[in-house]
Amino acid sequence: MSQTEILTEVSKAIKDVLNNQSLSVTLDSKLMNDLGLESIDLLDVSSELEGALGLEIDFKEVAEFVKANSGNSVSDMKSVKVQDLVQFIEAKK
Repeated sequence: MSQTEILTEVSKAIKDVLNNQSLSVTLDSKLMNDLGLESIDLLDVSSELEGALGLEIDFKEVAEFVKANSGNSVSDMKSVKVQDLVQFIEAKK
């Protein structure tokens, strides 16, 4: 699965969870700060992606992945970008 295909699935999941099909989801969008996802929404996005990709997504693992790959300390999900999630999914596939 290509990065573009994963981005499409991630974007679809976020738009479905937020019930906002006109939302602009880019690789640089921060999941919480830019797109407005809340903690409970992350569980729904995870569930949507699990159904679409057949892959379990744990956002604690996503935060650890970001920290390990960027050297940046991710204390919460507010700084995690769509690109980070896409790269996490690529690494798990």
